[in-house]
Amino acid sequence: MTRNIYFRLYYKCNDIMTRREYVLNKLQSLSNDEISEAIKQLTHHVKARLRFRSLIDRTKTGAHGEKNLGMHAIDYYVGECITRLYSPDGWDWKYEKFTLAEQLMRIANKLLSDKVQEYIKKKPEMPVFDDRDAGDIYDLDKIATENIENEMEVFSKLVQLAHEQSKGDDNLEYFTLRYFEKASFETIANEMNISNEQVYVLRKKLVRRLTNLRKELTA
Repeated sequence: MTRNIYFRLYYKCNDIMTRREYVLNKLQSLSNDEISEAIKQLTHHVKARLRFRSLIDRTKTGAHGEKNLGMHAIDYYVGECITRLYSPDGWDWKYEKFTLAEQLMRIANKLLSDKVQEYIKKKPEMPVFDDRDAGDIYDLDKIATENIENEMEVFSKLVQLAHEQSKGDDNLEYFTLRYFEKASFETIANEMNISNEQVYVLRKKLVRRLTNLRKELTA
């Protein structure tokens, strides 16, 4: 019995190694033109996700800013994606399903999301209550009365849920990040090149997404 288990584990490990080696061989066999085209598409994708050179360019500050990444965001993410795919213990290129460019873009999406979450977690200051619309978001008066000793804990949980609920929506994600950095609605409107009314629409959108999570805030 023990011997059979050993051999199953042995062949399983060898299967994993063989797969990785095969992927690396596939990558090695690509032509320079194929690689260049994939990198071109990846770069375009990263620029689009970060709204590069737009009025809401996400590479200027915050999670994707040079201060946080140590280099310009485009160079960082493009280089990191290539490294993650080509390194000996890197991502498995699912070549049966995705082109090289598509696989690189999938890695980019994960890296962008992870970097935002990392940035949020390492911010040293505890969020503070903001009287602009905190009451609208989760019925502040009632929750504060019920949890008077845990106000900041409840609010901290709200911040976490807000970021989770805004994922996948670039405009809402940007609004949520800047809102909890205490940027004014006017500032957010200017940065996003939208009207103040549209900023309030984003706020209401976030409120709607959080409405059904009220129990999680006070759990």
